[in-house]
Amino acid sequence: MRPNSARKINTKRKRRAITWGKFFTGKNLEIVRSMCRKGWTNDEIADYIGISLSTFYKWQKEHVEFSEALKEPKEYCIARVENALLTRAVGIEKEISEKETVTVEKDGKKVTTTTEKKGMSYYPPDTRAAIFYLTNRAGKDWKQKQQTELSGKLSIDERIDAVARLKEVRHNHDKR
Repeated sequence: MRPNSARKINTKRKRRAITWGKFFTGKNLEIVRSMCRKGWTNDEIADYIGISLSTFYKWQKEHVEFSEALKEPKEYCIARVENALLTRAVGIEKEISEKETVTVEKDGKKVTTTTEKKGMSYYPPDTRAAIFYLTNRAGKDWKQKQQTELSGKLSIDERIDAVARLKEVRHNHDKR
């Protein structure tokens, strides 16, 4: 369950079991769309509606309207985030405009002038966003796993020699 207190209050209400016939209204489908846009999980939506998760999946399978109400907002949000991530990864040049209001006193009267400044602002590419995007979109070419082969032998004789040397050093140290 998410820590959002409003969500906790809404999802903990005691509700009667609801049937598809009672639930199926444009208003309720719009509420479901809104929940999806806000990132609610299927479990949270089912709890809010007052149905079990198995009923939720049954409705999703049997009723196209319900399935679409869940699917469209999620796909839209994913697309927006993907586009924003790509924009951040490649950088962007954006036109900006700023309004500046200046009040000065001339001949005993206050005169207010508003000027608008237009210009371009450049947001450079973000390397971490680019790596993240490429790792997920072109994983075959941009794997982050590195495989290292280890070779060599560690024999027991070498280990025994090392232990003997340590004992000798300790013995010499204790004599001092």
